[in-house]
Amino acid sequence: MIRLGITGTDTSVGKTVVAAGLTGWLKAHGLDLAVMKPIESGGGQDAEFLHRASGFSGSFGDVCPFRFDEPLSPFAAASAQGSTINLDQLDAAFARLSQDRAGVIVEGAGGLLVPITQTVSYAQLFARWKLEIIIVANDRLGVINHVLLTVMAAREQRLEIAGIVLNSVPAANGTTDPSTQSNLERLQQLVPGVPIVRFSQVADPEDLSLLIQEVEKSGLGLLVGSGGRSRQRQSFAPES
Repeated sequence: MIRLGITGTDTSVGKTVVAAGLTGWLKAHGLDLAVMKPIESGGGQDAEFLHRASGFSGSFGDVCPFRFDEPLSPFAAASAQGSTINLDQLDAAFARLSQDRAGVIVEGAGGLLVPITQTVSYAQLFARWKLEIIIVANDRLGVINHVLLTVMAAREQRLEIAGIVLNSVPAANGTTDPSTQSNLERLQQLVPGVPIVRFSQVADPEDLSLLIQEVEKSGLGLLVGSGGRSRQRQSFAPES
């Protein structure tokens, strides 16, 4: 069974685009998958997009058990509405989604250390559900630090890392970012044993067929399942 968490190095780095594309790609390869966006805040539509990508006919209440209006972290958004996020409720929804299916893909919010409650982050939730993770990051100046911090947080919770996705986004004001010429190679040196792929920008990020094509082209689909788990994870090794 595929048990996969999609996390990011920050908010707005393309987690939903990657999660939806990967879900659609796996579905096209005959796998019956469920998706989950445990908590969504700010009136977003990410959970609905994932739901459509999976073709899942089950309860949307399980796909996204908690939704909040304020564009804040789950813990802050819940607090702003005088509410709390019940982990038992999340566990029950995850169990129902997992039953009799080939896998579940869970998209987080922001990064691994984003708080869900005062004491539980997404890193701990993913560990609780025994999810292997894919880290999505903007391919731009600063990405090396962001990825290494996320890898360290993942390994602290003993999370298996299936791969890292460098998501291509336009540079601000149309300027050229020279770091994109070397980010992939540098990260391969700094995070040995973890596959890294580059995910190119598509013309319409809401066009699932285009996202599926990019998953195929980038090799992202090959990182999921036995391919990712077969690799021996190595300790963080700084560049010599």
